[in-house]
Amino acid sequence: MTSTECPREHDVVAAILAQRWPHQCDDALQAHAMQCQVCRDLVEVMSLLREERDSLHEDVSVPAAGQVWWRAAVRARLEATQAAARPLTWLYGTAGACAIGLVVASVGLLWPPVQHASAWVSIPSWLPGLGLGGAGTMITALAQTTGLLILGAVACLVLAPLALYLALSDD
Repeated sequence: MTSTECPREHDVVAAILAQRWPHQCDDALQAHAMQCQVCRDLVEVMSLLREERDSLHEDVSVPAAGQVWWRAAVRARLEATQAAARPLTWLYGTAGACAIGLVVASVGLLWPPVQHASAWVSIPSWLPGLGLGGAGTMITALAQTTGLLILGAVACLVLAPLALYLALSDD
């Protein structure tokens, strides 16, 4: 097993770290580093590491402390705003779901009277007496769908202002 230490290894490391290698160190140390395998490997590895460290320091640009503080304050304010808005978002979602459920329940409750009213409005008893023939069944079908159209128009008149308010309110 060969020895992996050299008595002049510390001198070579000190010269490289002090940035005296290879031009500002003594010739005897340079000659030793070229002959000794341990010191030659050490010079090669330390030179590569030093070049890598120097290249890293050239590319780094640290912003000013005031700019870092300002960005942190803006980020903290944004996160606080988002945290405060989170319960309101849940509240709006729950309110919207309740409103949709109320509309569906209202339509379910109002649908039988609307059907009954549309059957009453169609007045099929005096329609055949007019002698309209096939047009009577068309008018009957039109009268039955009119109730649904009226219900849709009322729903739009009630829900449209509410939707506009929710969409256009910035508060």
